[in-house]
Amino acid sequence: MSVLQDLRKFVRQHRGCGVLTIHLEPPADAAYSIEIGCRACDVELRLTVDAAAAAWDLTHTDLLLASN
Repeated sequence: MSVLQDLRKFVRQHRGCGVLTIHLEPPADAAYSIEIGCRACDVELRLTVDAAAAAWDLTHTDLLLASN
C-alpha cells in the first residue's frame, strides 16, 4: 500500500471517533516522518516516507486525478 493509501485508510477508520492528531517531522535529506493518531482509540499510525515513496504517491495521485 502507498503512503497516501495508508493515511486515507487510517482516517476513514477513525474519522467517526472525533479528533485526529497529526505530527510531521521536518524533512531530512532522505526521508520525513508522519504520525497521525486517534485520541479516542489511543491508536497511532507512524510512517517514514522516503523520497521515492513520496514521488510515487505524487505521480500516481496526479494520474488518478487526470483520468477523472
